[in-house]
Amino acid sequence: MPKASKPMKTCKMAVSSLGNSIDDNVGPLGRSTYFFIFQGSPEKFIVVDNPSRTTGVNAGVATAKALVDARVDIVVTGTIGKRAFAALKDAGIMVKAGCEATVAEAAAKCAAGELKECEGATFAGKTI
Repeated sequence: MPKASKPMKTCKMAVSSLGNSIDDNVGPLGRSTYFFIFQGSPEKFIVVDNPSRTTGVNAGVATAKALVDARVDIVVTGTIGKRAFAALKDAGIMVKAGCEATVAEAAAKCAAGELKECEGATFAGKTI
């Protein structure tokens, strides 16, 4: 009798968004108002608030921690800072930054393998 194969784990992807509609634009990691959490396909998602966006200079790191806690596998975002990028990479989360599209377009492109993995921060932070 053949062995039963393990069910494949579905990918859990977070896309940062400037609004709560799938037609809103992808935003910067720490300052995005919402995250769309996709599980398994671009059609299955929930929308969650990003309360970390108001935490000042630590918004990116606080947002990264929340995404680690949510156990996402991939983060798609507009820009990401050094510390947030390091926190996600240390947790084994793939980052795809520099995305300029709607949430729906970004999710579809990521699912199709059309977005490159980010090699480092894309935003150095705000200078005063």
